[in-house]
Amino acid sequence: YNFPGNVRELENIIERALALCSDGVITVQDLQLSPGEHQRDEHPVSGEKCPLPDYLDRIEKQALLEALQQTGFNRTAAAKLLGLTFRTMRYRMERLGIKAPHGTDDAD
Repeated sequence: YNFPGNVRELENIIERALALCSDGVITVQDLQLSPGEHQRDEHPVSGEKCPLPDYLDRIEKQALLEALQQTGFNRTAAAKLLGLTFRTMRYRMERLGIKAPHGTDDAD
């Protein structure tokens, strides 16, 4: 699924869904996406149960990686694309274990 917004918007959707969900499992209905947005899910959630913090980390890591790939791994441009500061981008990359591919400029 290609999320059309930034990380903050995604975070708000997830937080709202968590408040609306029952039994700690977020469903498509809890996300309250516009019709059709959830139909092209490129990365479906598996049937296994996963603690929410781990699930959110996976989603955040995916969003960061997609932005980095779009920008040729330019962290400054990726941060801007996601509505983050460079410092926040660098912190989140470190926290989630995202490293620049060999041969890219790590100094942005």
